[in-house]
Amino acid sequence: MKIPMDEFEKRKILSEVALGNRSADTVVLNGTAFNAFTGEFIPGQSIWIEDGRIAYVGPDHDAPRTDITQVIDADGMVLLPGLFDGHTHMACAKSGIDEFIKYVIPGGTTTVVTEVDPAGIFGADGERHWVKAFEGQPIRILYTAPALCGLIPAVEAGALEAQQILPYLEDPNCLGVGELYWSNLLIEGRQGERLRGLASVALKFGKHAEGHTAGASGRKLAAYSCLGVSSCHEPITEDEVMERLRLGFWTMIREGSIRRELPRVKGVFKRGIDFRRLILSTDGVDPVDLLEKGYLDDSLRTLLGLGVSPHLAYQMVTINVAEHFRLDHSIGSLSPGRMADLVIIPSPEKYSPQLVMCNGKVIYRDGKVMVEARKVRFPDFMFDTIHIKGTAFPTIPRHGRVRVIDLVTNLVTKEGIIDLDNPEESKDVIMAMALDRFGSGEVFMGFLKGFGLERGALGSTLCWDTSDMVVLGRDTQSMATVMGRLEETSGGVVYANGQDVVAEYPAPLGGYLSLDPMEVLRDRTKRIEEALRTNGVKWEKPTLTIDTLTTAAIPHIRITHNGYVRLRDRKVLPWQV
Repeated sequence: MKIPMDEFEKRKILSEVALGNRSADTVVLNGTAFNAFTGEFIPGQSIWIEDGRIAYVGPDHDAPRTDITQVIDADGMVLLPGLFDGHTHMACAKSGIDEFIKYVIPGGTTTVVTEVDPAGIFGADGERHWVKAFEGQPIRILYTAPALCGLIPAVEAGALEAQQILPYLEDPNCLGVGELYWSNLLIEGRQGERLRGLASVALKFGKHAEGHTAGASGRKLAAYSCLGVSSCHEPITEDEVMERLRLGFWTMIREGSIRRELPRVKGVFKRGIDFRRLILSTDGVDPVDLLEKGYLDDSLRTLLGLGVSPHLAYQMVTINVAEHFRLDHSIGSLSPGRMADLVIIPSPEKYSPQLVMCNGKVIYRDGKVMVEARKVRFPDFMFDTIHIKGTAFPTIPRHGRVRVIDLVTNLVTKEGIIDLDNPEESKDVIMAMALDRFGSGEVFMGFLKGFGLERGALGSTLCWDTSDMVVLGRDTQSMATVMGRLEETSGGVVYANGQDVVAEYPAPLGGYLSLDPMEVLRDRTKRIEEALRTNGVKWEKPTLTIDTLTTAAIPHIRITHNGYVRLRDRKVLPWQV
């Protein structure tokens, strides 16, 4: 490949700096450098930086400098590459991009790869505005083109076709196509054909088809791998981690707000295997966890707290991720020619960033964020996605046998059959309604068992992989209040009792995101969770339960405005038995 002359000229300058023939613009002295390739912590090292890139890493020398050279004395502390989150959902923070960045920087994360979550809601025009907002930010925000793996074809109306992702794949910041649910990729018919087309185009561009293998094993996992998928962030047991590593997957252990897997897979680290395809990722962090625990830094501290050797832990959030995405020539290590992404911490065992640098610029130092994220304005149409006036309540059965979604955990469900006339069977059963937010008037009323709600109704437009609004409730008055308020706020989460709105979380950008300060988002989240606990809901993160009732990512039975959907055969089911 022909290297553009301007790029080669920059490298010649770096070479001159490394030889000592030219002064660096930044010199870091007296550090213990972590070598991501060998896993060594090497004392007495310095790093010379020019124009955002590393020119030299090695023993301390008298670096050529001028009066304007920035000199940073590491005072013996550890020098790490910037952390790299290889799979996240920025939308999990429910905030604007600037707020997300503000609270990620102090933890030392300098690169993230995010899914473009509001796919199918924003439309192609809105998605382009969203990814454009990633540019020119103080940290590196990379992304994957949205796949939108819906439960049934009807909820994929806004999904991109293979030809439509070409503009994304031509963008250097787009690393491929986003997580492809294994059951959707292997399914026969139109849904599977579309996703296989997306994967094919991404691979032809030399980019990635990112994976999602929850529940797959054996021949299904092998067949999925044959289609070019090379990563997975879904293993939840030690055996699942090992199976994916043995098949050659870049295997991401998830430790974030969706799930925390490290404690249950920690036995993997006692095995005498090669860990270079093992990665630590967040899969997304919500406002409460982001403010009270941190971001990928929290995941990393948890990993270190399990006794995992520091060199392996740091490889899992730097070079391993970079190698997966074939970006190790640019990021993931402290080595000549790479971008100057740097974190200074007190010791290998104590991950507590004292200084963070991205692209050669100090962005955090001594407890203070030194930069501001670029402010982004979005067009009005992205705030106008809730149109449910005229949607009528469907018939609600009061007697006889009905089909229900039965919660096994706060995320996993099973199909149940109950008799509404049997007090024991119908105990803890509430209405579950899904309605098309785009004004078609289509709506389905089903039932949910095991949520625990004793009074009122909870509604959300933050639901995964759909444009549906979902409302759970004990009575239709409360449900109507929730629906009306969600339309007034242009989306979000609302808990109401009768005609009274008890707690709410407005998210007007696509009915998915808020532009308010992160502290406000945290407090609103806590108020909703407290209101639900007071009214009988015992599950942790109960809004996550309602938001995942619409996704094909989690077994076994889900809901759409067309009816229940059983994942094993994608059959649309009525409430009637």
